[in-house]
This record gives sequence, C-alpha cells and structure tokens, in this order.
Amino acid sequence: MKRSEEPKSEERRCICPYCEEEILKAGFPYCQRCRVTLRYCSRCQIAVVREATVCPHCGGELEWR
Repeated sequence: MKRSEEPKSEERRCICPYCEEEILKAGFPYCQRCRVTLRYCSRCQIAVVREATVCPHCGGELEWR
C-alpha cells in the first residue's frame, strides 16, 4: 500500500506551545513534558497558549480539554 493510500491516523501531531515538544496524544489536557494545561482550537485542533483568546492559526474558538 502506498503511503498516500494508508488510512489516516485519528491522532494528529500536536506541539506544545510552551516547550515545543510533541504532545504524545493529541487532545491531551496537558503537556506531558512541562505539565502545562493546554487550550485547543475547535477548528484545527492545535494546542495554543492559555492566554490566547482566538486561534492564531485559523481564528477559531478555543476550548479547554
């Protein structure tokens, strides 16, 4: 099976905005390395800094997890 034909993983690669390490499980409520509670964009599902009011990537609403 070609790489482009492989089923897409449900987990997305997500980077902590504080320590810039990969979050082991996308959507996890905190960074496993630095233990900071994270907020996520409801549209693009990226982790953003707690102080943000809108997603810096797409302008979407932010939610706590």
